[in-house]
Amino acid sequence: MTCAALLASCGGGSSDGGDVGPAPGVQQYPGGVWSGTVGTGALQRQVFGYIDPGPQGTGGEFYLAREAASSAGYDGLYGRLNVDRTTVLATGVTYFSVRDGKFATNVTLRGTASASTTTGRTDAISGNYSDPVATAAATGSTTTFKLNYSDLNNHPARLSLMEGTYRGGGVFGGSWVLSITAQGALTGSVGACAVTGTVIPRASDSAVYGVSMNLSGNETLCAGAGTTQSGVAVLKFDVSATERSGIWMMTRNATGPANTFVLEGKADGPNNPTPAPTAQSAAGNWTGTVSGAGATSVSAAVLPDGGYFFYRPIGAGYDALYGTLLVAAGSSLVSSNDGAYFNHQNPLATQYTESMVLSGDARTGVSFAGTYANPTQGSAATSFSMVPDTTFPYNALLSSSVARLAGTYGSPSIGFGGTSMTLTLNALGEIKGTTSSGCALTGMVVPYEGGGNNLYRVQNLAYTGGGCPFNSSPNQSGVASARFDAAGQVVTGLRVLTAARTLTGQRFQTIFIGTR
Repeated sequence: MTCAALLASCGGGSSDGGDVGPAPGVQQYPGGVWSGTVGTGALQRQVFGYIDPGPQGTGGEFYLAREAASSAGYDGLYGRLNVDRTTVLATGVTYFSVRDGKFATNVTLRGTASASTTTGRTDAISGNYSDPVATAAATGSTTTFKLNYSDLNNHPARLSLMEGTYRGGGVFGGSWVLSITAQGALTGSVGACAVTGTVIPRASDSAVYGVSMNLSGNETLCAGAGTTQSGVAVLKFDVSATERSGIWMMTRNATGPANTFVLEGKADGPNNPTPAPTAQSAAGNWTGTVSGAGATSVSAAVLPDGGYFFYRPIGAGYDALYGTLLVAAGSSLVSSNDGAYFNHQNPLATQYTESMVLSGDARTGVSFAGTYANPTQGSAATSFSMVPDTTFPYNALLSSSVARLAGTYGSPSIGFGGTSMTLTLNALGEIKGTTSSGCALTGMVVPYEGGGNNLYRVQNLAYTGGGCPFNSSPNQSGVASARFDAAGQVVTGLRVLTAARTLTGQRFQTIFIGTR
């Protein structure tokens, strides 16, 4: 530990003419879990963290998780600090800015620690830290902070408390799911990285758990593949302070280039499944329910390559959520952080919300459940639970012939956001159609790679026509599936789920559910 000598300035005088310095403060001991705020006014943000007491109890490693602007996640502020009587000092501190992924490595933190007049326990630290220059968090000046000793310190770490599954959307914009056994074994996924590791209580009288995480996965998607993170975890509790409700986990690289995680999420309830220990697939056509008020039905198509498309009826149309699922290696856990949510009831300019988070547990051909961020409810987690959709069966024995889809299909007004549509497919898979809003439609249906499973690729779906309100929308691609009669032989309907995004960010999507 590097300690700085703090010299008190002299002032005043005494009756005998000798100089008298300020009275020395009582030594403060900062170890523990802390919460509070940084900044002031409209720039004020929440902060959470821990300070290791060190061998003398006067300080050691610390980590502060600072709520970032625009709900981007949490910035990290970490290093080593020391308290000399009441003076707090940390130099060479690292600041990680989540918004641009940059590190400032020469930040200085200064402050004053004080004790409770009732208990004598160090219970407040206030001060400031220098500007994290050359990052998106830079302000051009110091930032003030105020910390209070957290009530979470009253919950000593126990593996019996920690056991369970936790999930959230705070991996610097991504999603994560972690499961911890009664023996402290940790498995799961953080963004695109598969995770294994351990969690152990740091001390019998501490609320803090030590964490070690090994990251693996595709190096293109998981930048930290092959590295190890170490840090701490702290359990959160409900308002009654009796039931665990979530977790904080703050780690940084023990090996490899600079990297850091701040994970803040919820604990699964007793009805959430334990992730399967073997590889599972979410591929299929699904149907089920979602939590919350209003319409509760939801359907989805998940492709073998991870593309997913959820839709649920809302009023005279459909809301939709689509993106790409990432699969935790050797597990049933899936996650997504690139979801686009379409709220058809919003004005045109605000219908799409980007970077929506989804976390789930999929059992091959049996169930698909989890949560997704719902912008219609302030991005609160909406739970979903689905089973295979027998209306649009996902079955490898089904023919992949496009010719069997040939025919004309019509949808009611709810099938297209209040606009009805008619589609005609020929034996070659060529699409021609019209909408009640005056659009002509063209496109192509081709067999899905590998064939079977009642999946078809939809390509170059385009809207044209002088009076068509969608003729400037980008060409779309996606998936189609057939609906069959009770015997499973005759095609009676067609579902088309497609989407597109231009280089300038313009989005458009189609949900067509038609009857032959």
